[in-house]
Amino acid sequence: MRTVRFRALTSILIAIALTLGAWLGLSLKIFSGQQLRLADALFAGGQPIDARIVVIAIDDKSLEKRGQWPWDRTLHATLIDRLAAAGVARIGYDVLFTEASSAPADQALRGAMQRAGTVVLAAAATFGTRPGAILTATAYQPPIEPLAAAALAVAHVNVFPDKDGVVRSMPAVLDAGGTLIPALSIALVEPAASTEPITVRPEGIIVGTRFIRTGEAHLLEVNYADKDAFSVVSATDVMDGRVPRETLQGKIVLVGVTAVGLGDQKLTPIDKSDGLPGVLVHANAANTVATQNYLIPESRATTLAAVFLLALMTALAVAFLRIWLSPVMAFGLGAAYAWISFVRFDDSRVGNLVYPPVTIVLAYMAALAVRYLTEFRERHRVTQVFARYVAKDVVDEVLAAPEGAVATLAGASRPMSVLFADLRGFTSASENAKPEEVVAALNIYLDAMTQAVVDEQGTVDKFMGDCVMAFWGAPRPEPEHAQRAVRAGVRMLDNIDKAIKERPETALLRVKGCGVGIATGDVVVGNIGSQQRLDYTVIGDTVNTASRLCGVADAGTVIVADGTRKALGEDFRLGDMPSLNVKGKAAPLRVYQVLREGQHSRTIAAGETMETEAAKGSFDAPAPAELASERDRKPGAAGYAPIEPVTDHPRSS
Repeated sequence: MRTVRFRALTSILIAIALTLGAWLGLSLKIFSGQQLRLADALFAGGQPIDARIVVIAIDDKSLEKRGQWPWDRTLHATLIDRLAAAGVARIGYDVLFTEASSAPADQALRGAMQRAGTVVLAAAATFGTRPGAILTATAYQPPIEPLAAAALAVAHVNVFPDKDGVVRSMPAVLDAGGTLIPALSIALVEPAASTEPITVRPEGIIVGTRFIRTGEAHLLEVNYADKDAFSVVSATDVMDGRVPRETLQGKIVLVGVTAVGLGDQKLTPIDKSDGLPGVLVHANAANTVATQNYLIPESRATTLAAVFLLALMTALAVAFLRIWLSPVMAFGLGAAYAWISFVRFDDSRVGNLVYPPVTIVLAYMAALAVRYLTEFRERHRVTQVFARYVAKDVVDEVLAAPEGAVATLAGASRPMSVLFADLRGFTSASENAKPEEVVAALNIYLDAMTQAVVDEQGTVDKFMGDCVMAFWGAPRPEPEHAQRAVRAGVRMLDNIDKAIKERPETALLRVKGCGVGIATGDVVVGNIGSQQRLDYTVIGDTVNTASRLCGVADAGTVIVADGTRKALGEDFRLGDMPSLNVKGKAAPLRVYQVLREGQHSRTIAAGETMETEAAKGSFDAPAPAELASERDRKPGAAGYAPIEPVTDHPRSS
């Protein structure tokens, strides 16, 4: 439960931290450019189209038949007359007439506009202030006065390219000397723009009864449709009368150049290579206003809520799911957010495509780091605790491959050395002692004995009362297992002697010492037990032999079998001992004593043997009380072989 609470708490903290970071980034408008570019991918077509919008294209065909650009204004007069005769609702001219031409041509154009009564002329402006307020024109270029007076309205055709040159928006209105000039698209769709004042609101403008949403910057975000979404008619076909009346009747037409050579191409989110003709940009803007399909960026609160939820879900996935499943979950969250963004865009909602995806990545990395550090700390703690109950080498093998530990530590037969060490006199010393005193004293001795095994890189198999069992050669191979086992046995004796000397006032600690038995040979080592509990241990005749040697080892002696003697070489001084009669074996065992400093081998009488039936850890061993009674027996009892201080005896071969 504590681990669950910790994981949940750290996940929440990660989500809060990333949400605060996103709030700071949004406040400082960090990655705003990246957001614009990523949002361009949401334009996949499917926007509703107002069928009234028609583009009259001054295309290559028109230039080829009517002459090079700019045209004589009498041609524009002819075009307007033809459109008026076809019954169009309004005519928007994306062509500037800011300078006078010949008087007859200007008069012809003015007369055609007056007869039509539906023409909106274009004006241009330059401005210096950034979005955030109504843009103020520093230079304004309206149509010449005679034409402006004949027009239904005058509207600006300025667009607002972003830093990457892509036109995503245009000023809804411009302030030209105190007069608000609407965009051409707004003036065409809403006739009230020519007769009623424009009201500016914090999130948009009001023209007549229509509210045009722009956001705080008062920029009209253009919701682009497909390139071929609008009906496009060649201007020369209109002038020649080859366009059916029903194609134009009641339509809102925009007249502008589409010939690529005339240089009126604008980069847009749907075409960043060749761009779109400016007149099609205005057609898309007019369609946005006509359908009221305004692009509305998700609010900061909505974005931060998405960031928090995505960060929390990602962190929880990493904290609680399997490590291979957490990246799948993170990827799924990212894909789900992308899908929701596309769906929301169809409803004109522009979601933030920077902070939520980045949040998923950062949350995954942060949660993974926390999990790694937590599991590393927990692994270290478990290793420390586990190693107090199971041999450290076994712990390392299990933790290295938890799922395959049974297979990794499968049974195998290999040459090893096995050691049994038993305290002498501990049973009688603890007979009338308090339980807590017995445990405290026993821990002191077992710690001294265990330390000797650890120092020689052995594996402590188990504790049996005041007896320790250890082995060398598994789970990791050890070529000098016999030498290490014997050195560990000698260290045990030294450690026990030291412990006795350091606490002479404690009667419970006044044991006689420690007896050690060591045997070397092939043993079976591996996981032994049931499905519920396994014990990594060794079994076999070598184990029983080491146990029986321990049974006859007096306090302060290390006894080894003949197999150990052969493996030791010349590294140790060994003394002869009487052969050991072992129950179940036809011939006595040759055994030897490892001589410590100050010890000498004894003289062995012909035919002298030792007898024992006590075997530590064997299935037919006597009960603990019997073992204690045997190992605490007085000198002279059967099987007891005291060490005699005689001259060195040559090692038996």
